[in-house]
Amino acid sequence: MLVLPTIKTFELIQAVTGKEDLLMTRLMKIPQVKESHLLAGKFDVMAALVFEEQLVDSREQIFVDVVAGKIRKMTIVKNTSTIVPAMSRIREVHLANPERRAYAFVFMATKLGKEQDVMNEVLKIDEVAESHLLLGKSDVLAVLQFEKMPFPPVVERAARIVTEKIAKIPNILETQTLCPIRSIIKE
Repeated sequence: MLVLPTIKTFELIQAVTGKEDLLMTRLMKIPQVKESHLLAGKFDVMAALVFEEQLVDSREQIFVDVVAGKIRKMTIVKNTSTIVPAMSRIREVHLANPERRAYAFVFMATKLGKEQDVMNEVLKIDEVAESHLLLGKSDVLAVLQFEKMPFPPVVERAARIVTEKIAKIPNILETQTLCPIRSIIKE
């Protein structure tokens, strides 16, 4: 049996006020949506989508069908921003209590030509599960996974990882961190 590699993309979504939970539930019904994260800020939800690479490159059409045909057509969606990484590196993060998994998304601007170096270095940090090379304002996206604890709170724990570990990596110019309030994950 041939196993095709997958491509992970992200969709930042602004929802109609008060419809964020409904949006997360509806997103999880789409087969390609594997994660839905409730955020505070300009965007209300970040969805992670996984697409199998096709032997005949039809993934673009599948991607357009899902994003434009399903997500953007939802009446509770006001606006979206799509992130399609140019390259991704993903590894398992082993947690003692995976049911208490917390996430944070760290967008990084890097020095010109140092994007892949930063991608590789950030993935050496224990709490970093994914490192994605982006094209645009941010150059690298790191996905953090760690265990929720009573103390410190998730936001403080993410801030410590960013300030004490990620920000010390050479060639990072700026970071922006999104900490989900709640996440829904398909196993």
